[in-house]
Amino acid sequence: MTTDSRAALFLMLGQAAERTIDRLEEVVPKETLLLSPSYDLATMVPDKVRSASEAAEAFRLFFVFESYLRELIVEVLSKDGQEADWWTKVPPDLQAEVAKLEEQEEIKSWMALGSRDKSALMTLPQLLRVIDMNWKDDFSDLVRDKALIQEARLLVHLRNTVCHMSTISSEEMDRVRQTMRDWFRVVAP
Repeated sequence: MTTDSRAALFLMLGQAAERTIDRLEEVVPKETLLLSPSYDLATMVPDKVRSASEAAEAFRLFFVFESYLRELIVEVLSKDGQEADWWTKVPPDLQAEVAKLEEQEEIKSWMALGSRDKSALMTLPQLLRVIDMNWKDDFSDLVRDKALIQEARLLVHLRNTVCHMSTISSEEMDRVRQTMRDWFRVVAP
């Protein structure tokens, strides 16, 4: 065995050992989760911090996807750049649900949330419903395949799982990535 082969084998064994050790629940993860400069949750609850890091990627994907859908809906349903127009194309029952959330936002105005528009208060299923309800007149040319809406609806349970502080399997992460790839490949090529 050559020196280069031995070095490569040594590196591969070291990387495999590092991955194995990193998976042990009692081992402090590399990433920190600070409550203050001197208070690191990674040392206190390493398994939870490790799970949070795993869930973070899914959360980030959903954050981008939902934000994109919100902007898409407002842009497509706004006439002549008038953002107020898009709201008239939202089904009345969804308008009522958002109105209730706006009332709650007003009560919680002591929180530093800043001003949020109506689209920011809509959930993923509601966003998909708005696209579906306005399919014929507004979204069919842009999205082109209504099956994408159904595909995205399948992600709602996974999104809720992540947003309620649970992890999802790598198989389900692959489903999330594939669905989002499909959307962005078609809608935002």
